[in-house]
Amino acid sequence: MPHLILQLSVTMLLIFSLPTNIATKTTDDSLVLDVDGNPIEVGSAYYVRTELSKAGIGGGLVTASKPNHTQCPQYVAQLAYGFEGEIPVTFYPSSSSQKFIHISSDLNIIFNTTSNVCSQGAWQLTPDASNGNLYLSTGGVIGNPGSHTIANWFKIARSPYDPKFYQLEYCPDAKTVASATGDIVCGAIDALDSTDDFLLMWLGLKTIRPDFFHWLSFVKA
Repeated sequence: MPHLILQLSVTMLLIFSLPTNIATKTTDDSLVLDVDGNPIEVGSAYYVRTELSKAGIGGGLVTASKPNHTQCPQYVAQLAYGFEGEIPVTFYPSSSSQKFIHISSDLNIIFNTTSNVCSQGAWQLTPDASNGNLYLSTGGVIGNPGSHTIANWFKIARSPYDPKFYQLEYCPDAKTVASATGDIVCGAIDALDSTDDFLLMWLGLKTIRPDFFHWLSFVKA
């Protein structure tokens, strides 16, 4: 990933001049909107995009087996560039009464795919014994809030750098979905490292501000 990081410093200034196509068709500030200004619908499929991809840094999201790991579960990765083979996702909130996704509400994220390579299930945080990082993997439990599903709950929050965009966060509400005792480690989802050929960037939890994943938008598939 070194060449990606070098590009980042050069292109950061460009990002602020990139045009945005996010319209505003609703006055409800609590709703997450897609690029057309429509509320994100529960159960519908969306592509996750980053503004940095317009500058050639990062592409679409895919699922893949990590090298030197068992084939399953598969992990969540961002293509280093381009969108060939990207997989859309669907969002399911902890509250079954919601029809749309709300800002900073607990939700499951699921790849919208027919792949049967592994049991896909919900995104979850999976610890890596070799380096201690918490990576995003598939195979998590959908729904069933409780301490046994604490690793499966995420939030969509507004980007602290531009409220027109979003970032993914992990900080489950202990009162509503986690039923956890003790401290919950919160943070943002971002690229942690890459494959040796730099074609995939593995996503996971960062407890400091994200570098790549804080200018997110959603495109209905």
